[in-house]
Amino acid sequence: MDIADRSYPFTRHVPFEMPEEFAWLRENRPIAQVRLESGDRAWLITRYEDVRTALTDRRFSRTINREGAARVNTGYRADASSPVFNFGGSISEPPGHTRWRRIVNQAFTARQAESMRGALIAHTDDLLDELAARDGRFDLMADYAYKLPIRVICDLLGLEDEARPEFTALAAQLTRRDMQSSFIEFGQALQAIGRYAIGLIVRKRQNLGDDLLSTLIGLRDEDDGRLNNEELVSTVVLLLMAGYESTAVQLGNAFYALFRHPEQMRRLRNEPALITGAVEEILRYAQMGTGYAIAKFTTEDVELSGTKIPAGAVVFVSLASANRDEKVFGDDAATFDIGRGCAHRQAAFSHGPHFCLGAALARAEMGEGIGRMLARFPDLRFDGRDLDDVVLASNLFTFYPAALPVRV
Repeated sequence: MDIADRSYPFTRHVPFEMPEEFAWLRENRPIAQVRLESGDRAWLITRYEDVRTALTDRRFSRTINREGAARVNTGYRADASSPVFNFGGSISEPPGHTRWRRIVNQAFTARQAESMRGALIAHTDDLLDELAARDGRFDLMADYAYKLPIRVICDLLGLEDEARPEFTALAAQLTRRDMQSSFIEFGQALQAIGRYAIGLIVRKRQNLGDDLLSTLIGLRDEDDGRLNNEELVSTVVLLLMAGYESTAVQLGNAFYALFRHPEQMRRLRNEPALITGAVEEILRYAQMGTGYAIAKFTTEDVELSGTKIPAGAVVFVSLASANRDEKVFGDDAATFDIGRGCAHRQAAFSHGPHFCLGAALARAEMGEGIGRMLARFPDLRFDGRDLDDVVLASNLFTFYPAALPVRV
């Protein structure tokens, strides 16, 4: 198999089934060069242990220069005036990231996530009540998967009721990008949400509440003080990207995977106590990444699994491939099994210093969002001719059902 001549990301023929190249690479060439759509070369890491190493080794940097960005952004329309895609600024890499993480870790805890469960359940049940009042049909993406996470994000930011519609509209501009979007358009959406965040932070400083954003404004590091406005704005943007978009997309993918595996849906309906393990298996199996999401750059030569990656290389770290590694998840790693019991080993939340801050809250949203939907609508089913007809949309980072019509 001549991987070097195959364009990356590899073609996916069936939803949630990994392209055949990944299994071959894990077995034969776990650190390999691939060709991007631009014709440039990049390195691809596919094995679970190597992926974890690349996510923790500081020689793999997230800092992107313009030359690197031009090579990474090969799947989208770009031109010479496109902004460098590197939001987060001073919090992307140490020492700024280390300081920022030390401060925000005080707020993003499992206890904080658990304290929100009551409000999360209330939001979920309110949405289910709205859906139950309809004619028995709805779009699970637009009417549920996108609506639940944005309500949670608004709670986290302590948004007043009258401020939520504007914020929700701006959030949609930022997150619901498609593969034809340019980085100029994405940059404009970032700027718009950044301006909104600045105004929100100013209001919060004058009237702190008991929400997460107020907590973040008040937190401080013993040595380096409080988060500045730039760091707070970056945090708001990251909350949107990870807490809204990713959760919405993952909820949609969860139901789509369950519809495609009706025996697993029946099992979850009959054994609701399996929901915790089912969430982990969904995160492992129903991968939402396009393949571009985790791009790194080597700051010096790095040898990994007997292969030397040169300094200055573009490196893609495949969380999806790591989640299908047979040496970790067994010979049946390619199958969907909600009883697998992977005990948080799945790599969907990354690893190391960039492990997802909101992982505990995302797990709670997934668990309540899936479990309560199935309990409320025991006859929930796909409302279409063929599941293969579902159109999978793709934005800058994720792929997901553009719409998922259902009947109850």
